[in-house]
Amino acid sequence: MTTAVLNVKINAELKERLREYAQENDETLGSVTERLLLSAMNDDEISEDEIDSQHTEEARAEPLSDKEIKALRKLLKKKK
Repeated sequence: MTTAVLNVKINAELKERLREYAQENDETLGSVTERLLLSAMNDDEISEDEIDSQHTEEARAEPLSDKEIKALRKLLKKKK
């Protein structure tokens, strides 16, 4: 396995919690972070209750008029 450096900006309180957890379990900050990231990415068992789908409706847009379509085609031809 090859290792790589990942720099991310996180809340200072979260970083401190990770550091404390690592110290309590005699692990490095990197190993704890890697394990938690792998766990999060491999968690396929997400229930519908865990997904927040509020306010996800898409607004319906009016279809383009013939005049608008013609203007778009004209603009696209100019860019070629």
